[in-house]
Amino acid sequence: MSDNNRRPILGHGENLVGSFSKSNGGGEKSYPRSYEEAVNLVSSKLESLKADISAIPLNKKLDKVVVAVKLHESFLAKSYTPDTFFRNLDYENIGSRQWKTESGKESKLNFVKINPDNIENNINELMGFDTESFKNDLRKIEDIGLLEAEDIVLGFEDGWEKGRVELVLHPFEDTNIVLEKLFNLLNFSTEERESIKYKKYENGPLFVSLNISKEKLSNISTFNPLRTAHPLKVEVNTFNQEPFPVRVRAPEVLFEPSKKIGIIDGGVDISNPFFKPFVSQTFEISDLGSDQFLKHGTNVTSMALYGDLFDKYDNEKLSPPLLGVESIRAFPSTDPEDIDLYESIDFLEEVIPQLSEIDVFNISVGPVGSILDDDISRFTTALDYISYNYKKLFTVAVGNTGELDVPFNRIQSPADLVNGIGVGAYSVESSGEIIRAKYSSIGFGREGCKVKPDICEHGGSSERPLQVLNPEFYSMSNVIGTSFAAPVVARKAAELMLKSSDVGVLSARALLIQAASNEISDINAELGYGACVQNTDEILTCTENKITILYNNEMSVRNYAKLNIPLPQNSYAKKYKISWTIVTDTYPNPLFSEGYTSTALEDTFYPNENKFYYRFNKKARKMHIFKDADEIKKLEEQGYIKSTIQASTSPNKFSTEADLRSEQKWDTVVKKSSVHYSSTLEHPFIVLHALDRGEGRNRVRYSVAITIEAIDYEGDLYEEVLSEYKVLAPIGIKLESELRISL
Repeated sequence: MSDNNRRPILGHGENLVGSFSKSNGGGEKSYPRSYEEAVNLVSSKLESLKADISAIPLNKKLDKVVVAVKLHESFLAKSYTPDTFFRNLDYENIGSRQWKTESGKESKLNFVKINPDNIENNINELMGFDTESFKNDLRKIEDIGLLEAEDIVLGFEDGWEKGRVELVLHPFEDTNIVLEKLFNLLNFSTEERESIKYKKYENGPLFVSLNISKEKLSNISTFNPLRTAHPLKVEVNTFNQEPFPVRVRAPEVLFEPSKKIGIIDGGVDISNPFFKPFVSQTFEISDLGSDQFLKHGTNVTSMALYGDLFDKYDNEKLSPPLLGVESIRAFPSTDPEDIDLYESIDFLEEVIPQLSEIDVFNISVGPVGSILDDDISRFTTALDYISYNYKKLFTVAVGNTGELDVPFNRIQSPADLVNGIGVGAYSVESSGEIIRAKYSSIGFGREGCKVKPDICEHGGSSERPLQVLNPEFYSMSNVIGTSFAAPVVARKAAELMLKSSDVGVLSARALLIQAASNEISDINAELGYGACVQNTDEILTCTENKITILYNNEMSVRNYAKLNIPLPQNSYAKKYKISWTIVTDTYPNPLFSEGYTSTALEDTFYPNENKFYYRFNKKARKMHIFKDADEIKKLEEQGYIKSTIQASTSPNKFSTEADLRSEQKWDTVVKKSSVHYSSTLEHPFIVLHALDRGEGRNRVRYSVAITIEAIDYEGDLYEEVLSEYKVLAPIGIKLESELRISL
């Protein structure tokens, strides 16, 4: 089919959403020990804890002490938190993280604040609480104690002696008391104290940025309110060759772009004629800037506006960009030799809410060092808060550490954000095969975004670099790196919204991932969901026999929604491929690193609304309630009972919470596909179940892109769907060719 015959994707899929009810079963939970054994274990742990707390110097603890309660590996889910145990002993649960058992299994550790003077009474009271919930809570516990320093100080290289460090401290009611204790412990001068930056989020941890020596870090590593400490070094980590004379001409200024992308970087010299008509720089951090960061910001902006200039012929006049750029100069900070990332984050938290007309922002600068599962940086937390509260989309370069040894090759913060897109880089083999660029940092991501990078874009290679414009109007450079892949994805996301008012932040993200090249059954740590489609017109349009339907909606937590898939009953196609991408946003909870996403959607695919399971003892038969009516009657006479819901082809439950996590249950993105003969499909649908972790979030926003492909079909599936499902309609779009003509 020619491009001229492509048709708009279909919108208003939310009109096909119906209600669905489902009973949540669950058998009796198996516990690792008896109640009597649990009492003895917990009593001995509390006795040891009392002695350990007494050994903490007074200047390293507050009136209340934070201790770690480790649970057995079978009790990883939030619902298994021993709340009755905590409540009865007056322990305050203030966060959690993963921990590995001696056998290497994944389990959960809860941080709780306790009054050490009450430990003896706690031991005596253990046998006094006679409720079943308290007894079962006691049986979940593996250990109670203080964390060792090596579990707190994370990510430092062997040769590290001094530098900027991010401290994450447990929440206490009076932040000033915690900080005063910390500052006294550090023995900082007044000038040194004034250079320290900190941020306390509502219902979140206290983040602190400071410059510190190895000796002083060792001293505070046993400061009881300290949760984690990790290095916080920022540098421009890209591959950049010597500049050469500019070989293209600036575009003719025919219009002012109606939509802009936010580029958060080192700024742009807007006197350059390639940038002046299309770039504004309203907000700048208070420092004087630096040539290094200015060059990086300009190169990134060049990619956002014009893309790769490698294939342009000499003296070619560039086409005016469809989108403009709002350059937000957030780097470097006051001291270019010691970049305080907190200055930049404070600046972004103030500026971005003011840019209400900009939906998409790109970040290609961040701290050096791979992410850590037990530690969430302030940068990541801040972006996820902004994304959720202001409905913004961030594209973030994952980093260029892909050639380092494991685990130093893992993606870098803040590309581990759950409400945005972490962008990796691919290169193209001589055969045309797309592979991960060897420098591109790899996944996995953290809980809530296991698939990282989300998608990849061409980032160049030594054999085939990207070409970009420099700050000086007379020069350009060859560049390589994820820094230059990320703004291209940002541009494509913004283009989708520019070309159609029916596409918002969530649906742009869903459409980009749905159209990406990979269809994965396992987590892909190299390319994520695959390479980004080159032309956004392809994302917004369908062919005769491959159509995409967009569903935009929200739902209450713990409820179910039935997304009916518009498969036409009058079609003669013999085989279909059905694929879907689900995207949500979530309020982040940095106190619970293993439960960072407060809400999520669980999906189950049902190919036939008239097929149910009939079960008797351990036997099960899948039957069509109309076509198999006679046989069903015989089964019912034998004692078979019909299931309350239709038969699915997706797993309804998994054996453990660890299995659920490996299936990305709590992730904000899900991408799946399934191929079926038409004879097995009858009014298929997907059921969404809105999950929450009991933190007061009542609604879940979502966007779903479902693609139906009729395989080897000579009819017109697109028209058949529109004819049968009148509630759907083509979205309003302007193709790039139309936009350029009108401009």
